[in-house]
Amino acid sequence: MSSGQSSASIGESIGKCIRCFEAQDVETPEELLGGDVVIKGTVLLSKKYLIDFADLSSNFVDNALDLMGRKVTFQLVSVDLDPQTNAPKVSTKYHIRHWALTDDIKPGDSVFAVDNYMYVVTFRVPHDFGEIGAFFIRNNHRNEFYLLSLTLENPDKSTIEFPCNSWVYNTSYYKNDRVFFSNKMYLPDATPAGLKALRSRELQELQGDGTGMRKEGERIYDYDVYNDLQLESARRPVLGGSTQFPYPRRCRTGRPKATYDPNSEATLSEAGVSAIYLPRDERFTRVKNSGFLASAIKSIAHFIVPAMTSYFDTTPNEFGSFDEIKSIYNIGINLKGHLTGSDIKSKSKTPADNPFILLDTIFDADGSDKSIMHFPSPEIIASDDKAWLLDEEFGRQTLAGMNPLAIQLMTEFPPTSSLDPAVYGPASALQKKHILPNIEGMTIPEALSKKRLFIVDHHDAYMVYLEKINSLDLGKCYAPRVILFFTSKGQMMPIAIELSLPPPPGQTSAVRRVFTAPNGSGAMGGQKDYLWELAKLHAASVDFGMHELSSHWLRTHAVMEPIVIATNRQLSAMHPINALLYPVCKNTMNINSAARGSLINATGILENIVTPGMYAMEMTSVLYGTSWRFDRQGLPQDLIARGMAVPDSTQPGGVKLVVDDYPFAKDGLDFWEAVYSWVSKSVNLAYASDEAVQQDVELQSWWNEIVNVGHADLKDAPWWPKADSRSSLVDILTTISWIAGPHHAAVNFGQYAYAAFTPNRPPITRRLIPEMNSVQYFELIADPERFMLSSAISETRAVIAMALFELLSTHSTDEEYQGQRLFSNWTCDPLLQSAFSEFSAAMKALEEKINARNTDPSLSNRIGKAQVPYTLLFPSSTSGLTGRGVPYSVSI
Repeated sequence: MSSGQSSASIGESIGKCIRCFEAQDVETPEELLGGDVVIKGTVLLSKKYLIDFADLSSNFVDNALDLMGRKVTFQLVSVDLDPQTNAPKVSTKYHIRHWALTDDIKPGDSVFAVDNYMYVVTFRVPHDFGEIGAFFIRNNHRNEFYLLSLTLENPDKSTIEFPCNSWVYNTSYYKNDRVFFSNKMYLPDATPAGLKALRSRELQELQGDGTGMRKEGERIYDYDVYNDLQLESARRPVLGGSTQFPYPRRCRTGRPKATYDPNSEATLSEAGVSAIYLPRDERFTRVKNSGFLASAIKSIAHFIVPAMTSYFDTTPNEFGSFDEIKSIYNIGINLKGHLTGSDIKSKSKTPADNPFILLDTIFDADGSDKSIMHFPSPEIIASDDKAWLLDEEFGRQTLAGMNPLAIQLMTEFPPTSSLDPAVYGPASALQKKHILPNIEGMTIPEALSKKRLFIVDHHDAYMVYLEKINSLDLGKCYAPRVILFFTSKGQMMPIAIELSLPPPPGQTSAVRRVFTAPNGSGAMGGQKDYLWELAKLHAASVDFGMHELSSHWLRTHAVMEPIVIATNRQLSAMHPINALLYPVCKNTMNINSAARGSLINATGILENIVTPGMYAMEMTSVLYGTSWRFDRQGLPQDLIARGMAVPDSTQPGGVKLVVDDYPFAKDGLDFWEAVYSWVSKSVNLAYASDEAVQQDVELQSWWNEIVNVGHADLKDAPWWPKADSRSSLVDILTTISWIAGPHHAAVNFGQYAYAAFTPNRPPITRRLIPEMNSVQYFELIADPERFMLSSAISETRAVIAMALFELLSTHSTDEEYQGQRLFSNWTCDPLLQSAFSEFSAAMKALEEKINARNTDPSLSNRIGKAQVPYTLLFPSSTSGLTGRGVPYSVSI
């Protein structure tokens, strides 16, 4: 008998047994007689197991336990106290009937890949039971299930909704029964008497006691420093907890200390665990959701990287021309014989059995052959494969590319530096002669006063690390400055690039070279253009590094994690601000834990695809300590700080742009305005006065913990705002919403479009620019394309980077986009629902604005010669690699 026949036979036999037993588990009319109120409860849940034989056996276990009386039970909780016990008033326990009878189980509508199941539970409560505000649930089965919701229908047909969205384990996992509250929100001092103790108890359980190693199924949120990135063979400093390496906190796992370092956390294998701990509801393990994509990062690290290394061991591992890179998009890469540990043609439904099921977004998904890696053509070359070389496209990307947060208005020339001149010498080698030919006949003071000169300045951030970086085998780079001029045609043109190296041994002045823009298009045409093109390559590469390390990881992923932790620890599920922040916090801890395991860890993917290599994360710590300020993370404040806008209360966001055709800022300010309005309405509905904000103990604990614990290393900075009024709270919440949503979307979902064709934004540079008339210079003259590509990332690392960029730029199917909610039961407040409808309408209006702007021929920076329309702040999207769509959260 085959396993399939065996499974079917067992299933048929057990099914008959189940029906026999459960036929006896039926409510009789007598049970519903009397003076009690009968309430119909509809339970929506998803079972743990997928439909294959191995998991089906676990299903049988739960079915058998259910038949033996170990059922899933519910108890309703009144908002009133029991007058006799002065404890919460609870109903009799009722259980799910017919758990295993498929005839009574209906697949629910779901955005997920596994079905939901619907059960009906009939409750009886006395007439004087009072309003129902919560329920207890006990799972007496062996396996956990995901509880989506409970809906109660009263005799008058009114309903009470309980949005649960939580994994419920066997009751032995919990000290107290799990409790869920209705979607009716209360500030702490307005909590009904019957729910006060439960509200407090639930928060205490989520906070834990700060001791012990966390285990699967636990729900505890706590803080720790980044002491889990290093290996015994690859030491890295602890990030956080010191003045030298300050850092936001991450989720505490409680693993024991490493044997080789008392300050470091033991690896998973040393601690005897298989996965990095996350509070269970943060690890949402469904196929094709954000958690699924997070798991794919691990598969890239553990399977694709070795396969790619093996594949390119048999090739020169160098791109000889741009056309060779383009062939990857047209033909793909056949890894047959290089993938190990699995026959990827025979796919299991369980990712643990076949990790390559996680990579259908990268591999050909027709089911016939999973050994060929296919990549779509990146947008930067899809319409015009030469436009990326143009100077005007290089400049356009500072306003509408993957890192539009680096450009600043120049206020003085030459630029200055914060570094010690006794160590590095004069701050700059830039002189008037370098830029005067390209500023349309203006004097430099005139160009500065008219706000026509701009700069992308990564000099100081890189200079202090260059000696370490350039000592590695991985790459060679400079500390760059790019000077740009905003032309009368509305184009942001690079006109000079300064590339600097640290002082040679025994000297006290940095080595600085200045490259100036040639006359003409800026595309590679004559000998005089080649050095300029290499200067752009190096400047673009460092900007890529600053994008990944600062604009992306540090300013969204890292700074949001302690906010997510504090929200769960300090704001009850009944708190109105929790309802506002719930989608903003979704999946962030999941993707961050995946990053700590395979992406940002020692020898991980990031260290292998950015020039700073092993110093990458250390650099983010220095940037956090020297340049990150919460009060400048909101878009209007960021633009003002960079000189890209000036205060103007009549304009969106309260600022006027210096360059109106600045796509990221233009769309972003409209986005900010809409989010600010939505947050303002939510806050004003929750709080009647500033005093109410000040007296909200949960809110004050939440903000205090974010500042003093989550960002403890910067807690004494004077720029932290105080949550002491409705307006200050609106500013704080809008900034948080901006960081997690639009800011992250703008720097994340364009990675594939701009960086998957690696010459446009090289993750690594490997050769310095040759001196005139040197051997390397004549090598450059002989074959410019080959020399440029030999100066950039190798073929192996380029393809690994492409795989990662595609994954990170892909939307999951369970994404919640701004103005939308996956579930309609998140609130019962009609005024809040009305305010959200207005926010949804604002998102639709913004989409129309963006479409109109992208078709306006007068806005040259919206699309450019490369024909890449700016859609990174277009609110909605479908799943997949779309280059648009703004989720609420840092979800991938």
